[in-house]
Amino acid sequence: MLLVLAAFIVLRNAGTYLLVNNSLPEELDLIFTFAGENPRNHYTEELLRKFPETHWLLSDYKDGYVRILRRENFDMSRVTIIDTCKNTFSEVLALREYLRLSGKNLLRERRRSLQVGLVSGPYHMRRIKMMTTKAIKSNEIDFYYLPVPLDKYNWTSTMFKTWWNSPVYEVVSSEILKIIYFKLFK
Repeated sequence: MLLVLAAFIVLRNAGTYLLVNNSLPEELDLIFTFAGENPRNHYTEELLRKFPETHWLLSDYKDGYVRILRRENFDMSRVTIIDTCKNTFSEVLALREYLRLSGKNLLRERRRSLQVGLVSGPYHMRRIKMMTTKAIKSNEIDFYYLPVPLDKYNWTSTMFKTWWNSPVYEVVSSEILKIIYFKLFK
């Protein structure tokens, strides 16, 4: 009975559990955008306007979004493209490799910890946090989890509180299964 009650409580709060969000820092050195949805890229562009010195590491399968950036004459000197990733964990590993190769130069220039913003969908951030915590261990990097605001998806926090009976049902249930898989097999 106690196990059933615990399972009920966990499932009931699954939607809000997924939502991880940091406040914007004063500075960002790098923004990494996970592939998958254009709202992530549009939100990153908003952030880049607020942080004009920030570099953008973009996971973009087959240059889908890069073509739009080039067409809009975006300053591509601010962008590094990763187009080889097949899933979220491969994106985290690509970020780790990028930080390993480029992070030391960025750290030397700043003489403080590297400020890295991670942008994805709001439901995706808990798993991203789990993955970055596991794969990237450094006292010299501060990660900021910056999900696309809910209203950009026409979602509300109430929808995540009552996820089993709302338009976010599919993304929440899918993400919870992916978290379970990650915990069991990675």
